[in-house]
Amino acid sequence: MSGDEQPSTTTEGILKARLSSPGLLLALLGQSAMRRLRAAHNAVGLTPRQFQLLALLHDHGPMGQRELGKRMGVDPSILVTLLNPLEADGLLSRERDAADRRRHIVHLTDVGARQLTRAALAQQEAEDLLFAALDERQREDLRRLLLALRASLAPAFASAEETPEC
Repeated sequence: MSGDEQPSTTTEGILKARLSSPGLLLALLGQSAMRRLRAAHNAVGLTPRQFQLLALLHDHGPMGQRELGKRMGVDPSILVTLLNPLEADGLLSRERDAADRRRHIVHLTDVGARQLTRAALAQQEAEDLLFAALDERQREDLRRLLLALRASLAPAFASAEETPEC
């Protein structure tokens, strides 16, 4: 479509005609999914970013603060604002690296692992409600299609490859 062409409209109007477009549907459903997943994490005392952080530590083990920030795609100053309350709540611990005193190693605590498990269960319940209208085959088809879309947009997901930001 050139710059001076108008989008085709129906007697129903542009919005109604476009509401079934894949891009707009994905955006609108994504907003709804984000709200539901955020509420699920918040219900167990975590933000989605805190969930991501704890999950990275769970899945990859202790790691340096710099590496953790890089995997999450967040600035070091933002990472500190995520780490401080989690450490204060006993969900993680930080200790200086014996080999390099400038480096801090972040560890998931047992309390943090239990909190992460509760958050993962809450997220699963929210997803079950979100996808209740789909049978197992449809859910798997949707997951496969979304992974294909993510792969096609790989550079956009490069910094959040482990877990997309919530």
